[in-house]
Amino acid sequence: MINELLEKRKILGEIAAELYGDFWITNDEFWGSPTERDLQEVNEQLLNLGWEEEVDEDQIMIADMIMEMLKKGGKFEDPRE
Repeated sequence: MINELLEKRKILGEIAAELYGDFWITNDEFWGSPTERDLQEVNEQLLNLGWEEEVDEDQIMIADMIMEMLKKGGKFEDPRE
């Protein structure tokens, strides 16, 4: 089940890249779209199954950059600030 969900998540990511560009997560049109809702559902199912993603330093750096872009665009407010 987890492998199937991971494959579905990968395919949805590819769809998002086709529809919204390589940096789809920062594209305003992605948020609230059917693709975003499907990705949320898949991620929630993975979490409910106890799956945890392994993250390396490069992924953390890229995630930090994306968060900064989202904050600058007014799409995310950091509750720590």
